[in-house]
Amino acid sequence: MGRNASRNRSVLAFLIVAVLLVSAGCASARVNDAAAVTPSTEPPTSATTAVTSTTTTIPAIDLPLPPGDDSVYILGDSVILGTQYVIDSTLAGWRVTLDAKVSRRMDQGLDIVRSKGGALGRVVVVHLCTNWFGGDYGAAADQLIAMLKGADRIVWVTCVPWVGEIKAANEAIKVLPSRYPNVAAVDWAAVAGTPGYTSGDGLHLQGVGQNALADLVAGAIGPAPAPA
Repeated sequence: MGRNASRNRSVLAFLIVAVLLVSAGCASARVNDAAAVTPSTEPPTSATTAVTSTTTTIPAIDLPLPPGDDSVYILGDSVILGTQYVIDSTLAGWRVTLDAKVSRRMDQGLDIVRSKGGALGRVVVVHLCTNWFGGDYGAAADQLIAMLKGADRIVWVTCVPWVGEIKAANEAIKVLPSRYPNVAAVDWAAVAGTPGYTSGDGLHLQGVGQNALADLVAGAIGPAPAPA
């Protein structure tokens, strides 16, 4: 019987130790769990995205022309012809000549400039790529610019690339400002797809599109100069 009592005491001691060890483990786990869910007192951090500004005018025109002649000559095709009802009011203060015709091609525009001896106006706006079907557009643009006389500012407008050749023409237009300090390129093609800007053909202007294109051109031209 003494041996049985001794054995029972050993078993009891073992059980007590086991219970203590399990309790300690549970307490440790609760502490660790609490630490894992304790909210941080540090302010939350958030990723920020850099905001990039874009412009449809390359480069953007910030400075008005010096006092003097206030003539603007717009040479173009049927797309820019769609601004005819809003362009005068949009370019208030300028004397505007809108010379635009349906289906006009670049070579026909060159003929017009040549026929006028290059004297179109102090500001010349060109939109002649809707009917471009191949060739070296950059060379044609160089030829037109070389013929102009007295043009302090030239605004060249890209066209909706409804045929593949126009994409190449647009790229040629976009690099003109890097070679001619008095040229700004207006990237109409980049925004022409805005809902409501064009009719079903994706080319010709609807009401809000008329104002949008006129506004882009006006932004590139700048305010009318003061009288000399």
